[in-house]
Amino acid sequence: MKPVNPELTEEQAALFTRDRVLSRAGATLAPDDLPWSPAWGASPDWVITVGVTGSDHKTVQSAVDAAIMAAVADGHGGLAELRLAEGQFDGLVYLPNVQIGDDAVRFRITGAGQGRTVLTAAIDAEMRGPEYRARFAAQFATSPLPVQVLYEQIADLDKLSTANASVLRNEAVGTCLQGLSIRNTYNCDREAAAEGDAKNARGQYLSGQHQAVALLSLGDGLAVRDVALHSFQDTLYLQSREGRITRSAFENCLIEGDVDFIFGQGTAHFQGCTIRSLGSRKAQSWATAPSTRMHVPYGFVFNECHFTHDGAGDIAGGQVLLGRQWFEAVRATPYGTPPDPDYRVNLGPVSILSDDGNSISRQTLESVGKCVLLNCRISSEYNPVSPWGPWCGGHWDRDGQHHPAPWHPRYRPVQSGLSDLRNHLNAWLQAQGATYAKVESPEPWLGCFQCHFER
Repeated sequence: MKPVNPELTEEQAALFTRDRVLSRAGATLAPDDLPWSPAWGASPDWVITVGVTGSDHKTVQSAVDAAIMAAVADGHGGLAELRLAEGQFDGLVYLPNVQIGDDAVRFRITGAGQGRTVLTAAIDAEMRGPEYRARFAAQFATSPLPVQVLYEQIADLDKLSTANASVLRNEAVGTCLQGLSIRNTYNCDREAAAEGDAKNARGQYLSGQHQAVALLSLGDGLAVRDVALHSFQDTLYLQSREGRITRSAFENCLIEGDVDFIFGQGTAHFQGCTIRSLGSRKAQSWATAPSTRMHVPYGFVFNECHFTHDGAGDIAGGQVLLGRQWFEAVRATPYGTPPDPDYRVNLGPVSILSDDGNSISRQTLESVGKCVLLNCRISSEYNPVSPWGPWCGGHWDRDGQHHPAPWHPRYRPVQSGLSDLRNHLNAWLQAQGATYAKVESPEPWLGCFQCHFER
């Protein structure tokens, strides 16, 4: 076994230009060329001020609500610009997908700058629906129907899950965010979510399910500039709707967390961003966890970004990593050698691990995860020997020694491209009638080009 640290050729790196990455859109299985540019300079149809003397609104959500109602009253979609003053705005912000005729309602939200205009709330994946309703019902009490629908869908859940635990939720198309911070203030302290009693000096549990999202987006055409995103586990969630490609562009942003804190199925380009891993809670951390579908050309692309670390915690073991490929929804894996000789897993409609039989769906199998770094600077805390980690597997230390882990039913090794998947699963794929022999994937799934690991 050798560490995986794929280096891209100049020819491969040329496949990942910003325009090329962000022009691939439409259906997952048949992407189209649909060039897109953020609407930074477009003239707004409605301007709403928030949080200053004489302003229209005191909360961001009430401004969103007003923009939707103005569009409905005017009988057409368009661009609503929300201008936020300096200060802290508490509460959730939901941007729904609203279509009026052939046009959509789009949002451009601008603040006074990172750290000066701050959106905050404490919300986490293990929160129960009744607690969510008790805490947030008042802020949505007079919202228009599209917002109410989002709120009620979440409030009716027994447990929120990661997909519903964000400070800002964007389902609108063409959203622009600029000059603000979004902070999920959940402190990783929910006892019901913890695994064990160990805490750090901040009162945070060191293990457990503490997903708490700052920004979640599943609307196509999200543009984010000069924005800071703060949380710990799962800070930025870039989703995609089933069968569709969802694009995002980030420029000069700060994104920080400690576990899988840039993750999801979406296609995203990051230019000149600071990606900061936090070490006070976890000995092992992953900056990214892409779950890009096999047939989607691009996942996360970082150009001229700085991957850094806050210097906290024990980092000597080399377990600060650039990322791991999220084996999304896996329950039973076809990879590796299980200790039980009778273990079997087959392709099926759903992913299941049970005494009655194990199966993995095509959607899970094809959730391969794609992430490429170009011209990035990577701080000394990150493991330069093997900067990518397997899903539920062992790790390499900084001296090149491998530390294996017991086989896990959710295990998947690092895979830098389609050839790796075929090599690992050749016999199993043939037995399942799923060789992917006709699938073409010229773009590498993982890799770095001209990245500098600091010493």
